[in-house]
Amino acid sequence: MYLLALIAAAVTILDLSGLAPGLAPRLTPILLAGIILYLLHNDDHFKRIRASLRGQNRKLNALLPSTNRPRPSAKKSARPPQPEYRAIAWHGLTLRSQSEVKIAKVLDNRGILFLAAAKIRLSTESHRQTREVDFLILHQGRWGILEVDGPHHQHAQQADQWRDARFRDQGIAVSRFPADQCYRHPDQVVDSFLAALLQQPPTPAAPHIE
Repeated sequence: MYLLALIAAAVTILDLSGLAPGLAPRLTPILLAGIILYLLHNDDHFKRIRASLRGQNRKLNALLPSTNRPRPSAKKSARPPQPEYRAIAWHGLTLRSQSEVKIAKVLDNRGILFLAAAKIRLSTESHRQTREVDFLILHQGRWGILEVDGPHHQHAQQADQWRDARFRDQGIAVSRFPADQCYRHPDQVVDSFLAALLQQPPTPAAPHIE
């Protein structure tokens, strides 16, 4: 406000002194507009009006469907990448779910030799691949794979069947069980797996090299 008053006084002096004739009439409307805006901005009545408008805007946003609301920027809404598999430490092994923990406990209590989350290198029609199996189990001279199938396996049935066939070609039996069944009835799952494994011929022993 003081700055506007000083500008108005300077313009008037320049006009009256003849240094800038006609300047005052041209700048007067601009100065008046600046004074009016300043007064409106600092007037308590208009402050209440602005506050009321902001409150109404917040209420309107709350009533709008979420799809119509302004979305936060991509930087704020971006989530950190999630790991592809869970990693549950159990007696020095890595398990992928609580259902696998249940199966591991049953196998351990029965003294059965097994590997968990085992990485296996195998041959395919075109090249070599590395695949992970849930449990690789040795029982009475027979190797078998016990798979705990979670919901994500519903979208990978064809790939699972292809992989299981590659293991069976090597004489390794593969049995799959739903994760819910493994969690609720792990003893029954292990019994079923071992019974099916014993129906398979023993895995040929590797030749002894002197």
